[in-house]
Amino acid sequence: MDFQVGILMDDLETREYLASQWGKKGTTSDISLYSVSSKDITQTTIVPEGYPKKPLSLIISAHMSDILILGMPISGVNQNIGEAAILADCMGLPGLILIVGENTKGMDTYFDQVNKIFSKLEIKNWGNFVVHDGLSSNNVREMIKKLAMKIERRTEDYLAIEVDHSFPVQGVGSVILGTIMSGQIKKGDKIKSLPNKQEGIVRSIQVNDQDVNEASAGTHVGLAIKGILPKYLERGTVISTINEEFVYENNILKVKLKLSKFEQSMEVGNKIHLICGLFDSPGKIVELGDVVIIETEKMMPLHPNIRITVLDLNRKPSIIGSGYLN
Repeated sequence: MDFQVGILMDDLETREYLASQWGKKGTTSDISLYSVSSKDITQTTIVPEGYPKKPLSLIISAHMSDILILGMPISGVNQNIGEAAILADCMGLPGLILIVGENTKGMDTYFDQVNKIFSKLEIKNWGNFVVHDGLSSNNVREMIKKLAMKIERRTEDYLAIEVDHSFPVQGVGSVILGTIMSGQIKKGDKIKSLPNKQEGIVRSIQVNDQDVNEASAGTHVGLAIKGILPKYLERGTVISTINEEFVYENNILKVKLKLSKFEQSMEVGNKIHLICGLFDSPGKIVELGDVVIIETEKMMPLHPNIRITVLDLNRKPSIIGSGYLN
């Protein structure tokens, strides 16, 4: 089983400590990837770098994840933790709430602070608070594995890979890292990239630095690609097979949106920032209702199960809501 875990928190030292307990650090940018593989499980842990100064890194980490970890330092609750909790609630993914620290003095007061945030939220499949004291890494790892066993993978046949990193490699060509959101990729497949409409061929596939001939939904992969330059494979690009109709692009999106419990100001004409999969663009609200219609400045690469989060970057908390295409 392959799965991704996102650590949502603002404390750099603590989030890196947690991630290092569950994997070896690999690629890093405004997000860092930690991976570990055993006989039957490959776990990739995603850490937002620079948050809260780089708010989009928090959303990207969550969008890449199957399971979310709210890591809370023992120093107490702050506005950024509240924002991460709102995001987790809107996305509706399973997860754990970890209080990280050895000093349990004042824990009752700390729980009261946390409960004030969570009293309005409906985070599903989440267990009780877990105190992570440095000796409980194995127990927490087992809790994560139990959540991973409940993940229901998409069974659609269409291929959709969301690119999180791309770079040139001498003698190889373009290399991308990305998550297979649905379908299956095989060595030698002819592919296309959106929104840049480039075509190429998969030269090789790696999973956790091991060469494989194919990979399926839920797997974080590295692909060597012939025929498409790295500049056309930027973050958020969606890779699919040639002639695939379920992967397309548009700048008018009809979104079934779960609003933040604290959202009160969304109106037609409001300027917003949209993250669709791992691609982002400024936009505006065109129509409100059970389905929210949003117009973006950029053409957005889309597929039926793409995750969408709407933000207002000029305020705190910035989360308006999350959802899927209608």
